[in-house]
Amino acid sequence: MQKHRVLLVCSGHLFGESMETILRAEADVELIGPWGLGEEVCSRVTEASPSVVLIVDDDSQSEASASLTSAIMEDHPEIPIIRAGLTENVVRVVSTHLLPARGMDLIETIRNLPDAGNPSNERSDINNDTKR
Repeated sequence: MQKHRVLLVCSGHLFGESMETILRAEADVELIGPWGLGEEVCSRVTEASPSVVLIVDDDSQSEASASLTSAIMEDHPEIPIIRAGLTENVVRVVSTHLLPARGMDLIETIRNLPDAGNPSNERSDINNDTKR
């Protein structure tokens, strides 16, 4: 079984703990973090070597989440980023590659991400809107 290395970055303690509990319960998820939503995240992504970065923020459209997403995409374009927030019932997948995803199922979204080392391994069995 392939493990998905998920770097969890969160702004709120309670929300972050909830996401940590959900992710740790999954046998095919290797959780890194949770880390705080700060500037040092970008410099530490390389050493963490995640297959996906999950940013959870009370407001998924916050300036801090948007800035961190942009910085990670610039420094690590091969790593997909998932953003989730408490203000919307949606999960946003941000990637430099086209990734099919269902916003309603976070764990399935993580499982269906292509291998970062093999970006051509895209899944076509899920249909929904995606972000680039």
